[in-house]
Amino acid sequence: MTIPHYGVWKGTPVSYQVDPPNDPSPHINLVFTDDKNGTTERKAAINVKSQATPNELVYWFDRDFSHPLTRDLERLALGFRHLTANDLSTIDLALDYDRTDNLLHLPDGRILPFTESGPDNDILDQLIPILDGAIEKQAKIYLYGSSFGSGIHDVHMNQGSVGFPNGVGQDGAFFLRFPDGHWEAVFLAFASQRIPTNDRNGKPLSGSPSLERIIKTSGRAHL
Repeated sequence: MTIPHYGVWKGTPVSYQVDPPNDPSPHINLVFTDDKNGTTERKAAINVKSQATPNELVYWFDRDFSHPLTRDLERLALGFRHLTANDLSTIDLALDYDRTDNLLHLPDGRILPFTESGPDNDILDQLIPILDGAIEKQAKIYLYGSSFGSGIHDVHMNQGSVGFPNGVGQDGAFFLRFPDGHWEAVFLAFASQRIPTNDRNGKPLSGSPSLERIIKTSGRAHL
């Protein structure tokens, strides 16, 4: 099964709320607008804990993101842009953590729990300052994932899973363009997801290691 209604949603982040620690599948619920008047509110459900084992997330952050992708993103109108493999005009916009050239270096990810006491040691410690800065400076946000009509979810890697939908060229993430012209990029995945994957359906290949194993083997798990 591929990722339904896959695409990218351009808007302006406004506020957010974090689900409580006892939620079995907690998210950061980001409110953003996608019209020029800033009156039409949408929601992005950003996972901060996996339902699989291990339940940690893998996180990559580039605070000065430079990639040809940004030129195409900047041209987008506000709102949701559906991306399909059959539409040649959107091929360059689709994301794939393992196949898009120079997008990210998988072993550089950090494995982080949902919440843990102490500074700089959980996923909320990372994402909240990024979102606070984007809201304060009125950055534009570009959210990749699966539209559910009034918003978007699956804002994370969408391949290499067992028991969940997979797709090629259908990964989620979010990008921020700030008024000074610089870009930031946030990539998220579940530590249980495996790479490489089948080029046709995004399912993990036999013997593919988990992201947890790839990162821990590199020695960069908690840098």
